[in-house]
Amino acid sequence: MPIEHGGDYIIYRCSYCHGDFARIERRVDYRGEIYKTSGDPVRDSYKLDTLRSPEEHFTEPIRWYTHRLTSNFLGAFPVKGKLLDVGCGVGVFAKLAEELGFEVYAFDPAEEAIKYAREKFQLKNTVAGTIGNIPPDWQDFDVISAIEVIEHVENPRELVSRIYSLLKPGGCFIMSVPNRNRIGVKLWGMPEWDVPPNHLTRWSKPVLIFFLADLGFVHVQIRTDDLHRRSLSAFLPPKLNRKITGDKSRRLLCQGPSQESPFASSPLWKCAQKTGDGVVFLLRTIAGGVFNQYLANSLIAVAKKP
Repeated sequence: MPIEHGGDYIIYRCSYCHGDFARIERRVDYRGEIYKTSGDPVRDSYKLDTLRSPEEHFTEPIRWYTHRLTSNFLGAFPVKGKLLDVGCGVGVFAKLAEELGFEVYAFDPAEEAIKYAREKFQLKNTVAGTIGNIPPDWQDFDVISAIEVIEHVENPRELVSRIYSLLKPGGCFIMSVPNRNRIGVKLWGMPEWDVPPNHLTRWSKPVLIFFLADLGFVHVQIRTDDLHRRSLSAFLPPKLNRKITGDKSRRLLCQGPSQESPFASSPLWKCAQKTGDGVVFLLRTIAGGVFNQYLANSLIAVAKKP
């Protein structure tokens, strides 16, 4: 059933699982995305990742909170084993897993991202390509992760079925996807970064549980990413939110003088950031679990292969 029409796409809601998926007229070549500089923070995300230092990746808030929560789960494993990171990007989560004692394997479609993972994070077992390009001896994994990956895939069922086959019995699958029910969507509608061709599927907690259970996974648990200052951006109008994000992106991408807006470098902006941190602290203290349902950008799923 169609629920949304865009310029060159239609979003349908599946009558079986109630997940949302897109049919689009154009495709993004993720292998080529790494080389492009468009000024758009969504399109430039791979490029920005390769411009950051390894240290910056461990403080950058957009994905760090998800990485931290998932790595906390990995740290609780009594015995470390083999881990495959699907769509690893520049290798931030893969590096966290390696530091926890896992034997890490990783792949990503973008060759420049893999080059960064090898050179900056010294990750050895890496492949530039898709899951169909991994070596045949890459199998029997104890853990497979896919952090902010599945929403980019046109056929997530096919990918996760392949992931299931690569897990050893008793192995765990960890994944995260954007939360389609976050309050920002209710207030302002879907942002530009969450529409095709960037994101091709949309997920809620019940949909994710059904999807994983239907593929044979058991003990499916869903968590949300932690509350942080960026969670409050859901209350900002999309144009202002995107302008702030774009200013930060252009500051990294530009080769000349900084193009950051006067507001973003003013004491007023720093005051706004500190105020946001204070509000988040209060929300966490009073009713963090309740607010997480509405403010969480990501849903984090952990499931087991029987």
